[in-house]
Amino acid sequence: MSETFVQKLGYTFRQPKLLEQALTHPSFGTENYQRLEFLGDRVLGLVVADMLFARYPEAAEGELSRRFTMLVREPTLAEIGREWRLEDVARLGAGEVLKQAILADMVEAILGAMYEDNGLEAVRGVVQTAWKPYLDLKDEKDSKSRLQELVQGGGNPLPEYVVIAEEGPDHNKNFTVEVRSALGVGTGQGVSKQVAGAAAAAALLAQLDK
Repeated sequence: MSETFVQKLGYTFRQPKLLEQALTHPSFGTENYQRLEFLGDRVLGLVVADMLFARYPEAAEGELSRRFTMLVREPTLAEIGREWRLEDVARLGAGEVLKQAILADMVEAILGAMYEDNGLEAVRGVVQTAWKPYLDLKDEKDSKSRLQELVQGGGNPLPEYVVIAEEGPDHNKNFTVEVRSALGVGTGQGVSKQVAGAAAAAALLAQLDK
């Protein structure tokens, strides 16, 4: 097992066979991640809902639902899968490509395997760590769409996102991204390129608001 993956996941399985199953695509073998994905989807939903309920005590049901959807949707799960370096450990059949949907499915399967291995609190600890940047930057993650609409509304080309710095070891990276557009330039940092890009867009929007 990749040492980088284990470090990034932050959890050591008591039953390694469960993790092996969670990392196995149906194209690779019959004992694959599909059942664990089903379980992990439900466990993730419970933990994320509980996190949001505690963090936003004044939020109405509609706001909580919107935040929940952002945190459990396929692109967010796939980004976490990339942060965990699933490409180093995924077991795929010949000719199969590690697409976004597969990354998202594997993340859920890993959480399901973790639940089977050591219960809800094991899952909660990993989710609280891995999802925290997305929980805190929820509004900033929407900023890329807002900036794009603003830029295109003036008939300008799409904003360009450029990684200008990448620091730290593989299991604890920090990215600095610059967004360049006809309306100006913004810079942001984050634990992934996606989060840093969203922070850069938010920084530029804040400048424009002034």
